[in-house]
Amino acid sequence: MHFVYCPDCGTQTVPRQMGDDGAVPYCERCQKPLFDMFSTCVLSVVKNPAGELALIKQSYGQQETYVGVAGYMKPGETAEEAAAREIQEEIGLKISGLHFLFSAWHSSKGQLMLCFCADADAENFALSQEVREAKWFAPAEAAAAVRPGSIIERLVHATTS
Repeated sequence: MHFVYCPDCGTQTVPRQMGDDGAVPYCERCQKPLFDMFSTCVLSVVKNPAGELALIKQSYGQQETYVGVAGYMKPGETAEEAAAREIQEEIGLKISGLHFLFSAWHSSKGQLMLCFCADADAENFALSQEVREAKWFAPAEAAAAVRPGSIIERLVHATTS
Protein backbone atom coordinates (compact mmCIF):
# COMPACT_ATOMS: atom_id res chain seq x y z
CA MET A 1 0.00 0.00 0.00
CA HIS A 2 1.38 3.35 -1.01
CA PHE A 3 0.18 6.21 1.19
CA VAL A 4 -1.30 9.26 -0.54
CA TYR A 5 -3.11 10.31 2.65
CA CYS A 6 -2.12 9.79 6.27
CA PRO A 7 -4.10 6.89 7.77
CA ASP A 8 -4.21 8.67 11.15
CA CYS A 9 -5.28 12.23 10.32
CA GLY A 10 -6.25 12.15 6.61
CA THR A 11 -3.77 14.84 5.54
CA GLN A 12 -2.35 14.43 2.05
CA THR A 13 1.24 13.23 2.20
CA VAL A 14 4.20 14.97 0.61
CA PRO A 15 7.41 13.30 -0.62
CA ARG A 16 10.28 13.73 1.83
CA GLN A 17 13.84 12.48 1.46
CA MET A 18 14.59 9.71 3.96
CA GLY A 19 18.27 8.86 3.59
CA ASP A 20 18.93 5.79 1.46
CA ASP A 21 15.19 5.19 1.02
CA GLY A 22 14.81 8.29 -1.14
CA ALA A 23 11.50 10.14 -1.30
CA VAL A 24 8.95 8.66 1.09
CA PRO A 25 5.34 9.78 1.66
CA TYR A 26 5.41 12.02 4.74
CA CYS A 27 2.63 13.45 6.89
CA GLU A 28 3.61 16.97 7.90
CA ARG A 29 0.79 17.18 10.44
CA CYS A 30 1.75 13.97 12.30
CA GLN A 31 5.42 14.47 11.46
CA LYS A 32 6.05 10.88 10.40
CA PRO A 33 7.12 8.96 7.32
CA LEU A 34 4.63 6.47 5.88
CA PHE A 35 6.67 3.71 4.26
CA ASP A 36 4.91 1.49 1.74
CA MET A 37 3.22 -1.49 3.38
CA PHE A 38 2.46 -5.04 2.25
CA SER A 39 0.86 -8.13 3.74
CA THR A 40 2.98 -10.79 5.36
CA CYS A 41 1.68 -14.33 5.01
CA VAL A 42 2.73 -17.81 6.06
CA LEU A 43 2.80 -20.83 3.74
CA SER A 44 3.32 -24.33 5.13
CA VAL A 45 3.69 -27.88 4.00
CA VAL A 46 2.85 -30.42 6.71
CA LYS A 47 4.84 -33.65 6.96
CA ASN A 48 3.64 -36.81 8.73
CA PRO A 49 5.87 -39.48 10.35
CA ALA A 50 5.81 -41.52 7.09
CA GLY A 51 7.34 -38.56 5.23
CA GLU A 52 4.15 -37.78 3.30
CA LEU A 53 3.19 -34.15 2.66
CA ALA A 54 -0.24 -32.64 3.22
CA LEU A 55 -1.49 -30.36 0.46
CA ILE A 56 -4.91 -28.80 0.05
CA LYS A 57 -7.34 -27.57 -2.55
CA GLN A 58 -9.12 -24.41 -1.51
CA SER A 59 -12.87 -23.91 -1.71
CA TYR A 60 -12.29 -20.51 -3.37
CA GLY A 61 -9.86 -19.01 -5.85
CA GLN A 62 -7.50 -21.26 -7.81
CA GLN A 63 -8.71 -24.85 -7.51
CA GLU A 64 -6.92 -26.72 -10.32
CA THR A 65 -3.79 -27.65 -8.39
CA TYR A 66 -2.92 -28.33 -4.79
CA VAL A 67 -1.42 -25.67 -2.57
CA GLY A 68 0.04 -25.47 0.93
CA VAL A 69 -1.72 -24.21 4.03
CA ALA A 70 -1.46 -20.43 3.94
CA GLY A 71 -2.82 -17.37 5.63
CA TYR A 72 -2.24 -13.83 6.76
CA MET A 73 -0.38 -13.01 9.93
CA LYS A 74 -2.41 -11.19 12.57
CA PRO A 75 -1.08 -8.17 14.49
CA GLY A 76 0.97 -9.29 17.50
CA GLU A 77 1.41 -12.81 16.15
CA THR A 78 4.78 -14.36 15.27
CA ALA A 79 5.20 -16.13 11.96
CA GLU A 80 5.50 -19.44 13.82
CA GLU A 81 2.26 -18.81 15.72
CA ALA A 82 0.50 -17.87 12.47
CA ALA A 83 1.70 -21.03 10.70
CA ALA A 84 0.56 -23.27 13.58
CA ARG A 85 -2.80 -21.46 13.80
CA GLU A 86 -3.47 -21.71 10.06
CA ILE A 87 -2.67 -25.44 10.03
CA GLN A 88 -4.98 -26.02 13.00
CA GLU A 89 -7.77 -23.88 11.48
CA GLU A 90 -7.62 -25.16 7.91
CA ILE A 91 -6.87 -28.88 8.26
CA GLY A 92 -7.34 -29.53 11.99
CA LEU A 93 -3.82 -30.75 12.75
CA LYS A 94 -1.77 -29.77 15.77
CA ILE A 95 1.87 -29.60 14.86
CA SER A 96 4.76 -31.10 16.83
CA GLY A 97 7.52 -29.16 15.10
CA LEU A 98 7.99 -26.25 12.73
CA HIS A 99 10.99 -25.27 10.61
CA PHE A 100 11.40 -22.01 8.71
CA LEU A 101 12.78 -22.70 5.22
CA PHE A 102 12.76 -19.44 3.22
CA SER A 103 10.88 -16.28 2.37
CA ALA A 104 9.56 -15.41 -1.09
CA TRP A 105 7.94 -12.38 -2.66
CA HIS A 106 4.56 -13.21 -4.25
CA SER A 107 4.62 -10.49 -6.90
CA SER A 108 1.11 -10.96 -8.31
CA LYS A 109 -0.43 -10.50 -4.85
CA GLY A 110 2.16 -8.10 -3.40
CA GLN A 111 2.77 -10.34 -0.39
CA LEU A 112 5.78 -11.57 1.52
CA MET A 113 5.46 -15.32 2.02
CA LEU A 114 7.26 -16.91 5.01
CA CYS A 115 7.58 -20.59 4.18
CA PHE A 116 7.64 -23.43 6.71
CA CYS A 117 7.72 -27.20 6.98
CA ALA A 118 5.59 -28.43 9.88
CA ASP A 119 5.64 -31.85 11.52
CA ALA A 120 2.39 -33.47 12.62
CA ASP A 121 1.81 -36.80 14.33
CA ALA A 122 -1.91 -37.06 13.52
CA GLU A 123 -3.00 -37.90 10.00
CA ASN A 124 -6.77 -37.32 10.05
CA PHE A 125 -7.91 -33.99 8.67
CA ALA A 126 -10.72 -31.79 9.97
CA LEU A 127 -11.30 -29.33 7.14
CA SER A 128 -12.46 -25.75 7.52
CA GLN A 129 -14.93 -24.16 5.10
CA GLU A 130 -11.94 -22.64 3.27
CA VAL A 131 -10.64 -26.07 2.28
CA ARG A 132 -12.37 -28.27 -0.29
CA GLU A 133 -9.92 -31.18 -0.04
CA ALA A 134 -6.76 -32.20 1.82
CA LYS A 135 -4.58 -35.13 0.87
CA TRP A 136 -1.33 -36.80 1.91
CA PHE A 137 1.19 -37.18 -0.91
CA ALA A 138 4.47 -39.02 -1.27
CA PRO A 139 7.15 -36.37 -1.95
CA ALA A 140 7.39 -37.05 -5.71
CA GLU A 141 3.60 -37.00 -6.02
CA ALA A 142 3.44 -33.71 -4.11
CA ALA A 143 5.84 -32.06 -6.54
CA ALA A 144 3.63 -33.16 -9.45
CA ALA A 145 0.41 -31.98 -7.75
CA VAL A 146 1.38 -28.29 -7.44
CA ARG A 147 1.68 -25.56 -10.08
CA PRO A 148 5.07 -25.60 -11.80
CA GLY A 149 7.20 -22.54 -11.05
CA SER A 150 5.14 -21.59 -7.98
CA ILE A 151 6.29 -20.80 -4.47
CA ILE A 152 4.59 -23.98 -3.24
CA GLU A 153 6.61 -26.03 -5.75
CA ARG A 154 9.78 -24.49 -4.35
CA LEU A 155 8.58 -25.24 -0.82
CA VAL A 156 7.78 -28.88 -1.65
CA HIS A 157 11.27 -29.32 -3.11
CA ALA A 158 12.90 -27.62 -0.09
CA THR A 159 10.91 -29.85 2.26
CA THR A 160 12.01 -33.05 0.54
CA SER A 161 15.68 -32.20 -0.10
